[in-house]
Amino acid sequence: MVRYASNTPPQPVPPRQVLERAGSALEATSSAAASVSPSLVVSDEVQWGDVVFRDRMLVRILYTRCETLSHQFDESINRTTRDLHYEDWAEFLVAWRRDSLEIYEDHSFPGKEMFTKHKHLSYVIPLKSSRTHLSLYSFVDLSFCLTCPPTTTRLNASSSRWIFNRAKEGTNIFIFKLRSRSRAYDWFWLLWRHMGGQLPATLDIRNPQLNTKVSVDIPEGYILNSEKLYSMFRRENIISLCMDTLQAVPQWYHLIERELEKGKALQLCWRVDSNVDWVWLDDDVYGVSREWSVLCGLAFKQAMRPPILELRLANHAPTHFHLRDGTHIDEPPSIEGYLERVKPGSQIKQLLYLTTHNGNVFITHTYHAYPPAPPGIALPLDLDGYVKDLHHAEVLRGSRQILHATGVCDLRSIVAIQRDEGGGHDRPGIKLRRAFELLLDSGNVVRFEAHSCRVALEWINRLRALIAFWKHRHRIDAKEEIELAQDFSTHYPAMDSLYNMCILDGCKPIVKGGKVYTRKGYRGQYKLVQLFLVAGNLVQFRIEPRTTLHKAMKKKISLIDAYVCSGYFAALTLPKGQFRPNAEPAPRRYQDGLETDDRDEDMILTVWFRSHLEEVARDQDPTTAALKSIATTPPLSAKRRTFVIRTRSKVECDAWCWALNSEIEKIVRAQREREERIRDSGNLVELA
Repeated sequence: MVRYASNTPPQPVPPRQVLERAGSALEATSSAAASVSPSLVVSDEVQWGDVVFRDRMLVRILYTRCETLSHQFDESINRTTRDLHYEDWAEFLVAWRRDSLEIYEDHSFPGKEMFTKHKHLSYVIPLKSSRTHLSLYSFVDLSFCLTCPPTTTRLNASSSRWIFNRAKEGTNIFIFKLRSRSRAYDWFWLLWRHMGGQLPATLDIRNPQLNTKVSVDIPEGYILNSEKLYSMFRRENIISLCMDTLQAVPQWYHLIERELEKGKALQLCWRVDSNVDWVWLDDDVYGVSREWSVLCGLAFKQAMRPPILELRLANHAPTHFHLRDGTHIDEPPSIEGYLERVKPGSQIKQLLYLTTHNGNVFITHTYHAYPPAPPGIALPLDLDGYVKDLHHAEVLRGSRQILHATGVCDLRSIVAIQRDEGGGHDRPGIKLRRAFELLLDSGNVVRFEAHSCRVALEWINRLRALIAFWKHRHRIDAKEEIELAQDFSTHYPAMDSLYNMCILDGCKPIVKGGKVYTRKGYRGQYKLVQLFLVAGNLVQFRIEPRTTLHKAMKKKISLIDAYVCSGYFAALTLPKGQFRPNAEPAPRRYQDGLETDDRDEDMILTVWFRSHLEEVARDQDPTTAALKSIATTPPLSAKRRTFVIRTRSKVECDAWCWALNSEIEKIVRAQREREERIRDSGNLVELA
């Protein structure tokens, strides 16, 4: 069944005709896909003691004497619930064995694990209790919650069963945060299914460009763990069904088909307000097919604000814009190379390497220049593979340049570029003509000298074109973000820019960048920095008053083994007095016209990271290749440092959270062997 905003609905393609395509019928359509491996199910074949899932998670435990707590305990309910007793955040080993979740931690006494042969069992959650409820805590960082009656961890030796008696009155609340976002989807989907979750009668897919909804009936006779159900509702099949159906919409060609001809693609995503989460991973962290990659979002339909499944045009980062008269302006090519900086007064020259990325000029020392490979290499027979490898090498080279940069300058801060056209043909005159000056908005003037007059002219022309483009590009982005911050319900281009596919595909060295306030730890003042997410690392450049060239901060933050949380989840970690949940939101207006009145907790991100990994991946990309230099398995009780980020608005905060978690997802999959070793480390209590 298909519903349209218009009054003349076309005849849709029968859902089963598309969803049941297989074999040769699939090869001629966009639904061609690999065979589906057997799904992981929790059935009667799972014996007592068999581990269904196990993972390390960031967990916070809450307790309340109330026994009538809402079944859907999320961050909004958390804000308004009184008399909650909080335990400190900690990393636990969470194991799912049949009808219970077991939460383990390291023993407080060193060496005790050598004698007990297992981790310390801290909590047990009975999944089959009538008072145990599963809910989505936050869609932004995909944390989920389990509420249950307090349960003893004592084991009945005669029957090998946990004694699920009431340890005390009240309710235990467990908030779970996994590092891998796709793994959180898998946990939530399988727990929801095991605890009796029922599929709705239809799967609704909305297309915001056409303002149209496609409703696909879910067969009543299919059980939740049916392989046929999963194979029918594969991502490729759903996209093919919607495309075949929506082609009859009158606006299809002008709004969709033209964009597809330009190389764009239609992809599925789950959306809540301005938060877009693409359905882009068909395999789990072990490389096994996730047959529920689309259906798993249906488990969130019970939430207070359930996500909407949408079919959207997946855009990459914008590389052009249109003027009011319709003129198409493409992004000019970047420029990089060696230049000598002429210091004022002393006229001492310093050889530097300058390179431009995403509207910024990065300055590096010559021994960390990473210049491009010289031309003249013979092309291989596999040209497509060569182009792909070359692009990856260029992205890695740009990442290394940024990681080793000593300073950065926003191209928009360059007011003018000057060059002395005079001078004779003698040596002083030639040196004068091959030099140029950057006049900055701070009033400072930076003088550079190139290798030749021709190279100097090339730098001047390229920089002027880049400055003009990025000034206009940033004005467009600011306007779109203002529109999105005012209304989440309408389709705005800012969603496509903030949640672009370059973040997932790693098309550029800079995954995400912008000005934010940061601090390490929970004490001290926030610092305004230019923050860049590059190759699994956070790189900071300190913004000082009345300066345009921002110097790099020494420490880089590696996202290996890191957790990223936002909103109320992150605000709860702040020391007492720094977070006032009952304070009225303060209206804010920024220089680019953005006006917000978001709550403080909606603009906070917290990163938990391991400090000893800061220098591990400086010359490697942990999101694409396994790092052999990290051989140790960190204990659960290993200390973590915190990195707090404050943004200007909730829209910016949510976009940063999604980008950081997407980068961690790529790290988890690239470091597969190490992640499996960490996931499987630590023995559980033996059940006889």
